[in-house]
Amino acid sequence: MCGIAGIIHLDGKSLPGLNQSLSVMNHLIEHRGPDDEGIWQHQDSFIGFAHRRLSIIDLSPLARQPMIGNDGNIIVFNGEIYNYKELRQSLGASWTFKSHSDTECILAAYQRYGENCLDHLRGMFAFAIWDNKYYCQVEDAFYFASEAKALLPFLPEIATERSALAEYLTFQYTIGEKTLFEGVHQLLPGHALVIENGQVKVWRYWDVHFEIDFDHSPGYFRKRLRELVNESLELHLRSDVPVGSYISGGIDSSLLHVLANRNGNAYPLGFHGTFKEYSGYDESDYARMAVNHTGGNLHVIDITGSDFRNCIRDVIYKMDFPAAGPGSFAQYMVSRLASEHLKVVLGGQGGDEIFGGYARYVLAYFEQCIKAAIEGTYHNGNYVVTIESIVPNLGLLREYKPLMREFWREGLFEPMDQRYFRLVDRST
Repeated sequence: MCGIAGIIHLDGKSLPGLNQSLSVMNHLIEHRGPDDEGIWQHQDSFIGFAHRRLSIIDLSPLARQPMIGNDGNIIVFNGEIYNYKELRQSLGASWTFKSHSDTECILAAYQRYGENCLDHLRGMFAFAIWDNKYYCQVEDAFYFASEAKALLPFLPEIATERSALAEYLTFQYTIGEKTLFEGVHQLLPGHALVIENGQVKVWRYWDVHFEIDFDHSPGYFRKRLRELVNESLELHLRSDVPVGSYISGGIDSSLLHVLANRNGNAYPLGFHGTFKEYSGYDESDYARMAVNHTGGNLHVIDITGSDFRNCIRDVIYKMDFPAAGPGSFAQYMVSRLASEHLKVVLGGQGGDEIFGGYARYVLAYFEQCIKAAIEGTYHNGNYVVTIESIVPNLGLLREYKPLMREFWREGLFEPMDQRYFRLVDRST
């Protein structure tokens, strides 16, 4: 995980108490990196970085952060660059590596490509680089951190951002750069921020683009999907410390655990949370099936009402912002269990979004299929799922009849974006 923070005075003037402020920020995010910490500040005290380390790649002191590169640039980095070995090989001719860390690969890529280094990084990351070629010349200070709590001591007052609250009550999340704290903004996924000559510039460097492929057979797509999943999993398993698996008992996490161990029992530990106080909420048998298939070991925590009372304050503190649904609490309890054994854990998050695992997707697509069949536009190239193929999956909606009644109560066959908003709108 790690944690990063920093302060920049945009007019280049010295910031009184800079080191102390960086220490406060680092203290507020210390749970993100218990292995090490570091602070760097410019000799003129107008910029400084702080870092909390969770050591995953290159456990040696050579990988400490903030890290100073061969060219004098400074970086703080949170996350993992999955293709760091390939980057190291391609950049080795122009960069003398002092460590085996993925952090240094970012510095090397930045030296070669500048801001376009983002196009060469494959991973889950946030980083800040102080490029000593730049000089800031306008007023005020710029603060950043991995978590909002590290910024709160520097706000003139702590207040709720009302427009962001309205978004949360409607969508159960905020859809833009605003957060629930007034004055605190989030750098959105796939976006980058540069401060140069006192000007702050934000741009989107990556987005999803796709075209529907009607040229290949279902067998081709099954084969290609397996190849992509295996390749992604191989990269995610790169670590200098042991790796385990969250196993909910569902398809996504169980599949990843099995695939990770398909060539042996290299990643044997699985972690699962169950609720035995109430019948119908114990899925540990399914989790055990996955672990038994690989010959691994399953660690299970029975989550109780007392756990909720004792831990919910800590969950709220760690999250900064509310999250829709109760899953975050269970995830916290299982993560706490996992932390007693290792630092890196695979998870199946995102599978429902990619493969349409939520019932609302089936309902929305079913309506659009009916609309296309009625209007005679069924074969215009926009529909890759036929009514014939979707009908056997309608059993997924059996427990969602109230949602269906509400969805069809007002409006039918409107544009797809309006219909989807109708599904996700929680403001009524």
